Amino acid sequence: MTTDRFDDVAQLAAERSRPAPDMEVAREVGGVIAHMLGDRRSTIDPDTTIWTAEAAEDLRARIGDNPIVGADQGQWDKLDVQLQDAPREVVLLAAELVFLREHPLRSALPETRRAHIERVLSHLDVPLAIPEQMSRWIDRPSGTAGFEPGSWYNGALWRHLIWASTLVRHWNSISEIEREAARTDPWELQRVMLASGVDRSDIRNAFQFLARPDAFEPISSAGMKSKIRDALSGRIGGARGDAPGSVDRDLLAIRAALASGIDSSFHFWSPGVVDLWEPTTPDVPTAATEAVASSEPRPRHHWLYSPGAQASEWTEFSAHGIMGIGWDDVDDLSSFPSREAIRRVLDPDGTRGSMKNGVLALWQFQNEIAVGDIIYAKRGRREIVGRGEVTSDARYEPDRPSFRHLRSVRWTDVGSWEHPGDSVTKTLTDITPYRDYVGKLEALFGDDAEPETPIPSTRVPAYDKAAFLSEVYVSEERYERLRALLARKKNVILAGPPGVGKTFAAKRLAYSMMGAKDPSRVQTVQFHQSYSYEDFMMGYRPTESGGFTLTEGPFYRFCDIARADDPDRPYFFIVDEINRGNISKIFGELLMLIESDKRGQELRLLYKNETFSVPPNVHIIGMMNTADRSLAVLDYALRRRFGFFEMAPGFHSSGFTRWQQETGSPTLDALVKVVVDLNAAIAEDPALGPGFAIGHSFLSDPVGTDGDGWLYSVVEDELIPLLDEYWFDEPMRAGEWAGKLRAAVA
Repeated sequence: MTTDRFDDVAQLAAERSRPAPDMEVAREVGGVIAHMLGDRRSTIDPDTTIWTAEAAEDLRARIGDNPIVGADQGQWDKLDVQLQDAPREVVLLAAELVFLREHPLRSALPETRRAHIERVLSHLDVPLAIPEQMSRWIDRPSGTAGFEPGSWYNGALWRHLIWASTLVRHWNSISEIEREAARTDPWELQRVMLASGVDRSDIRNAFQFLARPDAFEPISSAGMKSKIRDALSGRIGGARGDAPGSVDRDLLAIRAALASGIDSSFHFWSPGVVDLWEPTTPDVPTAATEAVASSEPRPRHHWLYSPGAQASEWTEFSAHGIMGIGWDDVDDLSSFPSREAIRRVLDPDGTRGSMKNGVLALWQFQNEIAVGDIIYAKRGRREIVGRGEVTSDARYEPDRPSFRHLRSVRWTDVGSWEHPGDSVTKTLTDITPYRDYVGKLEALFGDDAEPETPIPSTRVPAYDKAAFLSEVYVSEERYERLRALLARKKNVILAGPPGVGKTFAAKRLAYSMMGAKDPSRVQTVQFHQSYSYEDFMMGYRPTESGGFTLTEGPFYRFCDIARADDPDRPYFFIVDEINRGNISKIFGELLMLIESDKRGQELRLLYKNETFSVPPNVHIIGMMNTADRSLAVLDYALRRRFGFFEMAPGFHSSGFTRWQQETGSPTLDALVKVVVDLNAAIAEDPALGPGFAIGHSFLSDPVGTDGDGWLYSVVEDELIPLLDEYWFDEPMRAGEWAGKLRAAVA
């Protein structure tokens, strides 16, 4: 069977297997695409020709040649400035490109899509309404079709408009024969897109899907496409290559192969399909599978990497889109189940030397780097030579003369930059925890980049009220009350005794309000008695040279990130042990700015000659332990700005009751009954009260346990010592309840 014939068959099978809502999303904008590739007329104003080289170059130049640097304005504010006094055809072109950019986003709210298009159209001299047909398309409810955007998509408006304008300009420069071929052949259309200029794969993948949904998947991330293809390539006899066209053709063939055994339509995240390429129980732990096991999407990591001694392999690696690691005497790293197994190969004589750096580098290269991670290539200690994004899992190529352990990397930047200070000498270093350092490295590659937070490198699953109630043991009524309180006040404090799951509930509350388990929009800090404004917001820190440098704190950076994103996408800043800190000392001028009705108002910062505001899409969730006798009364100024939600033990919640019944343990049932009675006694004690109750988390089954032995440990090592502290002046009472607890697990 020829390749062309195989593709025809695959394409026919693909059309039948694709979900109808995804096809409908692309079908709706078919007319817009047809105008772009055909008569060049506007869909919003059919009397105006907009898809011309002149209009495209004008738009590209306004954005690309006049970038607005800095984070004091969001990306839409910057576009407003760049579109001032733009000709009618340029404004319409920008509006329709924004429409195409946002139409296929699954999670985008219709009101947000509409607001963005109307914002662009407001630059017209003569006002123009969105046509009725396009308005119906925009009103599609979120979560019904399309794709979840890949890395940097939401914050890359200006980059997307530059790429799309360049594509339109290039389209007008090629011959009619080439254009006709691209209109009829999806692979020729892709070739034209790739030839138009510097590739921007996320927006190109979006345009490809909209133009030819019969051939291209609704996936924006090139790394995700490669990940799925690599995992399933065995079903089509192996991968064709790593070029975009090869990956997309392979995905089409994989879809056809899967369709023969699946009766209904599907996408690659459908139940039963996602398990084929992202199994949840792997034999060897990797960065992605560890994230699955912990039920949390893994954030993107940043790595400092040496491509050979003094970057000796950099010319080859950068040219071929790879990164490699030495130790060529070590066979395929995927065959090593542990670090100790690698160490034994590196130390065959059994000298018991640690060989720590070598073992760690090999293990991390194979198991901890993930698709989507960022790599900074260095030469020596003072020069950065490149930056790239990992696009494949690790592989072993034994036929190479050296550097046989490889990964594919899309090197986005190649050149020479002075390293900020002295770098470490190790071959591979995970620098993710050092956020200031990562920020300095990122600054080398463009001061105008939108601020970003760690992006999940694994798939971000949906998360809703039902998911929250299945994991957090509160009633549906109390969940709705808590959600409404946070939406209204913007700031809440979860207060309760130990073991009621405050920290666990805080993050899942955030996820439920986002609609997705997305850690990139959640950050957690913990207050303590030495925590200060300089730690939280901004302050001067000593440098190695003996001076001081102004360093931005986590809340300042988090607000910057949220401000640069869609204002309708909520962000959540979680503060553990919020009542342990000196609130006035930590918050400073923020005490006013965090009020819900003061969001967006600006005040001059203490350490910096700039104004600052807390964005409306930032929510603050604090936690406080009501059983800690050592803590002072919470600052009254903070009390007025926060809503307070009391969290009680959830032994009677439907979630805990269901879990208890599924466990089927008489020992657990007996212990729960005793603890419920114990909590009633604690609540009636005037020296204690409900704030000292014992939470359900004490009796929630820990991962990896077998049998009821853990319950005995909970009683002896956790609950009885806690009672001894509660009733330190009533040892007989503490002993009485200790006896009841022991009897329950005997």
